[in-house]
Amino acid sequence: MRYFPLRDKDNHLTPTKVMIEVGEYKVAEPDGIETPAMLVFADQLDHNIKLVGELVGGSEHLFVHVKTHKSIDVARKQLASGVAGFKCATLKELEMALDAGAPEAILSYPLVQKSKVLRFAALAQREATVSAIASAPAHVKVLGAMAQERQQTLRVMIDLNVGMFRTGVPLSAAADLYRQVAQHPHLSPGGLHLYDGHERISEPEARQAAAERHIRDAQRLKAALEGEGLAVPRVVGGGSFSSLYYARAEGMYGSPGTCVYWDAGYGSRMADLPFKWAALVLTQVVDCYPEQQTITTDLGTKAISDDGPMPSRAKLLQNAAAELLRQNEEHGVFSYPDPQPAIGTYLLAVPGHVCPTTIRYPGAHVIDGHGQVASYYLHSARDRS
Repeated sequence: MRYFPLRDKDNHLTPTKVMIEVGEYKVAEPDGIETPAMLVFADQLDHNIKLVGELVGGSEHLFVHVKTHKSIDVARKQLASGVAGFKCATLKELEMALDAGAPEAILSYPLVQKSKVLRFAALAQREATVSAIASAPAHVKVLGAMAQERQQTLRVMIDLNVGMFRTGVPLSAAADLYRQVAQHPHLSPGGLHLYDGHERISEPEARQAAAERHIRDAQRLKAALEGEGLAVPRVVGGGSFSSLYYARAEGMYGSPGTCVYWDAGYGSRMADLPFKWAALVLTQVVDCYPEQQTITTDLGTKAISDDGPMPSRAKLLQNAAAELLRQNEEHGVFSYPDPQPAIGTYLLAVPGHVCPTTIRYPGAHVIDGHGQVASYYLHSARDRS
């Protein structure tokens, strides 16, 4: 890490202001950003959006998940890249995607509560193709009842359980559930959805082989349903580990999420993919203990996701050897071998899991290639309702 004095328009030094520079990451005048703060680096974000499209032969093969960024500004950038549509985990995310201008969106979370089904039905009347998912007869029943009550048609995709056992119907029962949707007078079959998030495989060949097994299962099911004369307009699958393989498969779409920002967790497990960290947290050293070789930052659990084991929750860009030892609500204690940073030093932290880090902030400061704050991305879908 280097701190550079900044110069004014007359090339005079302004010693009270500094530029943080760590490799390609620059932040000018960090004193103007109250820490902890989420920063989105514009160049790295653009790189990731472009790269994911290139890796699958075109962004039109993607239904990108908005849960990572929850920002209408980022959603609009993804739309401009040519994505087919969005996948959403909450009604607020769905509303944001539609407000961004999405031509198609999927609410990939099963609806049970009547008030939520009512909100979904209202959103489904927008000028876009909107799909719910169902993985049990109870889901079909509640969606069908609301559609009948409102005298509208709701589009429903069948969610497949391919081994994660979180949501999804077993493959052996999927065709029957699909028929229930197709036979309902107020429901329209929207295709198949599957998520294989349990297979967090680092080795590229094994990762691909696992995804291809699920792809073949989905293709067989699709062919069988179409053989009965049932329409299967979409098959959307995968997450950041596997979505690239789904997107490359004939007639299928991939659904990456985290790769738009990337994080230390995915970066360590999939070093073969050249995504860049686009969302970091600006933190500051508030105390230090040289005799213990530790520093205390304001990177507490309210500032960065506490998902996963303690050392994996944050990586300091300035020192890869530093390790998170302890977190409280407002404090994050790191081991930090000599030379230690002084109290007041600004550090950049890469989240171990960026998606639940995003929701800790109302928005993110957008940093341009010169390190200047260029914009602010409001986290439009931060709340569930």
